[in-house]
Amino acid sequence: MTTLNYADLDAEARRTEHGTGLPFVAKSGKKIKLRTIETLPGADLNAALALLDLVQSKKVSNERRIGAISGLLVAVASHKKAMRETVDALPLPEQMKILEGWMEHAAPGEAAA
Repeated sequence: MTTLNYADLDAEARRTEHGTGLPFVAKSGKKIKLRTIETLPGADLNAALALLDLVQSKKVSNERRIGAISGLLVAVASHKKAMRETVDALPLPEQMKILEGWMEHAAPGEAAA
């Protein structure tokens, strides 16, 4: 009978999590991972889900949706400060390109295609 061990499970989760995410190079040159929803820790997950709802909602103003786009990119980033500086320096169309790339990368089944 196999005995499960927390340390082994945690190490496996970290190995798996480390490889997931869309690589991105910030304005500062710092390498960032735009993490998938399933790998986000609690607070980041809650923020990302709320912001994703705003981004996809047709019931909110364009200003709120635009703010939610930049907030979502920061929430899923492995290095928030570098991502915030990058997002603040980019016009909306370029932020959208990052968001679309992240969403395509994070979509289930896309990696296998």
